[in-house]
Amino acid sequence: MTLRRIKPLTFADAAPASIAGKKPELKWVAPTDLFVDETYQRDLTDRSFRLIERIYRGFAWNRVKPPIAVDDGGKYHLIDGQHTAIAAASLGITELPCFVVEAVAQDERARAFVGHNTDRIAVSPIAIYNALRASGDPDALDVERVCKRAGVTIREYTNTSTIHVGDTKAVTIIRNMIRKRGVIKSRQILECLVKGEMAPIAAGAITAVENILADRPQVDLEALARIIRMDGEAGFAKARAKASGDRTPLWRVLQARWQRRLDQDAA
Repeated sequence: MTLRRIKPLTFADAAPASIAGKKPELKWVAPTDLFVDETYQRDLTDRSFRLIERIYRGFAWNRVKPPIAVDDGGKYHLIDGQHTAIAAASLGITELPCFVVEAVAQDERARAFVGHNTDRIAVSPIAIYNALRASGDPDALDVERVCKRAGVTIREYTNTSTIHVGDTKAVTIIRNMIRKRGVIKSRQILECLVKGEMAPIAAGAITAVENILADRPQVDLEALARIIRMDGEAGFAKARAKASGDRTPLWRVLQARWQRRLDQDAA
């Protein structure tokens, strides 16, 4: 286990906030005593219902984030956490930990609501994968084993990163492919791209090879890897430009391009 202690940072060009108002109080509140101000908060959408159902199915106290609310004369107006509150109420939970903060005026509450929904970083698929892997999730462990045997490294990178053959961000595509094709075929597909010296391995390239193998089960993967290697970065860039210009998925352009080269070599 690697532990990283929280340490303060300094920001040369940023003025620190003036910390105002009272500290929040932690109170146990009945979920059905919480209210949503629809003046500035969203109504429930299909996506909301799916999220509530997911919380409902997987509710656990060690996963709960306390809702944030304002005490308005004994009525608790939610600023953040209505999905959690609705799931808890649906489960028959009689008390929920709730942070009660100071925000008297409605516009102040609305600003707080915006802050809670923008001052956060979306959790990346790779971060979720790493957490699932650490928890022993079978699907995540399958992804780890397949990638290790194929020579693929799942990692975050940017345009300025040093990228190596086999690096990829496409953890979701790989997980779905393993579920659909199994570990052996998935490893063969990824090995083909590693032998093709792709750096990084794009999601579209994985799907392209997956579909080639589905359409042509007897395809020579060594020959396909050689074509991908010869096509190189320049060929990939041309495929990406064509996909953008034709408004076609990249995988479809790559599949057609590589299949055409296979046919030419076989002629």
